[in-house]
This record gives sequence, structure tokens and C-alpha cells, in this order.
Amino acid sequence: MGKKIWYVISYDVRESKRLRKVARHLESYGERMQYSVFRCRLTERDIERLRWELTSMMEKADNLLVIGLCSSCGARIAARHGAESWAEQPPSFEIV
Repeated sequence: MGKKIWYVISYDVRESKRLRKVARHLESYGERMQYSVFRCRLTERDIERLRWELTSMMEKADNLLVIGLCSSCGARIAARHGAESWAEQPPSFEIV
């Protein structure tokens, strides 16, 4: 299994039916941060598959922006809900 990193994915889809389809698809990969901005923790293979899937759903006039974040970039994020939610390794829990 490859190393997972954070990606910020943003899109601009011109038609409402395609827009809903793209948003629903991205919800299965990550968390919505704003209306058209998602964060996803994915391997390199996962992000390539996601980009291919989104490209096949979108039209030429639509836009897609995918930004990969290195661990030091993730550590510098200032988010309203706290940067700790962008940690490189999510917290682990032990069931007792």
C-alpha cells in the first residue's frame, strides 16, 4: 500500500446536474471543506484514479484543481477547526 498524503481538490462545473454528480463522487473520497472544495487523504494511485474518474464526468468548459500537500505544508495549515485535523498520521484508538 502506498503512502497517503493530503490533497485539496477544487472544481468549477458549469451545469448543475454534472456539479451534483462530481460533488457526490468526491464525497466518497474525502471531506467537503467548502461548496466546491474537498480534502482527501489518498495514495498516488488513488489520486490518479480519482482524476481520471472526474475528468470523464466533466466537460471541457469545467475546471478541476488538485493540490498535493507535503507533510510540512499540512503542518502549516491554519483552519477554523484546527490544523490537527490535517495531521500526517490520524490518531489511533484502542478498544478496551
